[in-house]
Amino acid sequence: ESAYWSGSEYERLLRGGVEVRLDGNPHTMHHKVVVIDGKIVITGSYNWTWSAENKNDENVVVLMDEGLAESYEKEFQRVWLEAS
Repeated sequence: ESAYWSGSEYERLLRGGVEVRLDGNPHTMHHKVVVIDGKIVITGSYNWTWSAENKNDENVVVLMDEGLAESYEKEFQRVWLEAS
């Protein structure tokens, strides 16, 4: 349901050919994580929006740790595989 709320990029991503899945959880998935090359993790409150960049007080942490990156990747894969 929240995939269709104002501010959701779900439909735009679908139209752009991106594979998107809904996780079946009635609550909003609020993870904000990027894993790069299996060794860099970017996470924090930052929403990757114009407002986050220009108006809001946000935090972002960049971590270089392969073990941590693997943990985040495993969590993503768990949610991804359970989604429809």
